[in-house]
Amino acid sequence: MRDFLSWNFPLGRWSGVQVRLHVFFLLLTIFVLHLCTRDPKADLIWIGLTGLVVLLLSVLAHEAGHLFAANRLGGEAEQIVLWPLGGLAPVNAGHDPHSDLLVSLSGVMVNFAVCLVVAPALIALDQKIVPLLNLLSPPSGAEGWSWVVTLEWVMWINWMLAVVNVLPAFPMDGGRVLRAALQPAVGYRSAVILVSRGAMIAAVALCVVGWLVRESYPFAFVPLTLLGVFVFFSARQEADRLQEHDPEDGVFGYDFSQGYTSLDRHVEAAKKTGPGPLRRWLDNRRNLKLRRQRQIEEDEERRVDSILAQIRETGMETISDQDRALLNRVSARYRNRSK
Repeated sequence: MRDFLSWNFPLGRWSGVQVRLHVFFLLLTIFVLHLCTRDPKADLIWIGLTGLVVLLLSVLAHEAGHLFAANRLGGEAEQIVLWPLGGLAPVNAGHDPHSDLLVSLSGVMVNFAVCLVVAPALIALDQKIVPLLNLLSPPSGAEGWSWVVTLEWVMWINWMLAVVNVLPAFPMDGGRVLRAALQPAVGYRSAVILVSRGAMIAAVALCVVGWLVRESYPFAFVPLTLLGVFVFFSARQEADRLQEHDPEDGVFGYDFSQGYTSLDRHVEAAKKTGPGPLRRWLDNRRNLKLRRQRQIEEDEERRVDSILAQIRETGMETISDQDRALLNRVSARYRNRSK
């Protein structure tokens, strides 16, 4: 998943968080626009663009829910990676399973809240809600683009994001929710194994459903199958990660609670087992990523010193929103280190 996660490009830093767009979003945009241009109806291109814009805004709202909850619970996020089904980079909620569960649920709750707001508006406009709950049949816009069609897209897309993200599979929110719920009872390692096995079953079920509905919903077969394949290999990779690293290690198998010295121990242990070229390349990439992360943190901590000096001289009201976000991020980092 780490290599898959790297297929993105930056959109800038918003409120102190690096926002990136995954290449799958671009591929989806190209695919949708290609389908729209195949039909001579002029409004179809506008309907397609409307759906894409609504999807991007809905995914942003989904991730904003995660960030808000994490901030309230003392967590942090260095970056978010947007893809068509939400975010790929998990928000750090610390090591508390309860906080992890709440942060993971917050994105889905935002999408559900949008549905609850839009549904009464559609009912007031004499539109049917039940057809929009069919994830295999998006709004057609057969009568051309209108604000009603836009509301239908908002309803359908947010419903789709909410339902898909409760799937008990990584990197969906449902996988992290189930892991956080199981962790107090069975431990982290067993929780990940159980979620991974459940995800594989769900992946097979998605492929079977795609095959069964291929005639009734021909456009749903490919997305369901691709989603099933993605969920299956994500679960396999999560299970493989446990085989490679100790379950008590930190992110990517490194124990950050003991500083970056754990990286040296990991590399030394890997050398003793005679790693192949691929493993050495992966270790070098992780090493480089950790060095970059350490440099970013050191730069931010130096910046904090100057911000604190400014606060002492002129007061808290004089600092910018970006500096406030930086203070909150560094403060959350210190709190997590002290746990």
